Amino acid sequence: MAAGERVSANVRTLRARRGWTQSELATQMGQKFSQVVWTTEVGKRRITVDDLVEFAKAFGVTPAQMMSDDPDAGGHQVYEVTVDGGRTQSFSADTVDPGETWTSFYLREARVFLAPTARILGIRLITEEVTNA
Repeated sequence: MAAGERVSANVRTLRARRGWTQSELATQMGQKFSQVVWTTEVGKRRITVDDLVEFAKAFGVTPAQMMSDDPDAGGHQVYEVTVDGGRTQSFSADTVDPGETWTSFYLREARVFLAPTARILGIRLITEEVTNA
């Protein structure tokens, strides 16, 4: 797959993983219209270095990760959190902020999980993912 095709595929993948619409991604990038995202995802837009950097910044990854087979890979951990009521959720995070009132988990500075600290029954580290060398 050519580099431009890989970036287009990764834009679609990362946007879907984050649950963003094309408009939400465009807003994250400082764009007024979602046309930039749509034309990138369908391969109708030639991706410039500036585009690559803007997409990487919006997703919280590096430009090199945008061109890789797994753009989300990169030295984070997978946690399993159980809250009262028995609900369990698994997610990747690289930073944990255990506050007195709220506990937040972040992946590349974007919050991926938030729960009232008093409602958390357990936090388990499932696996530590290794950074690609």
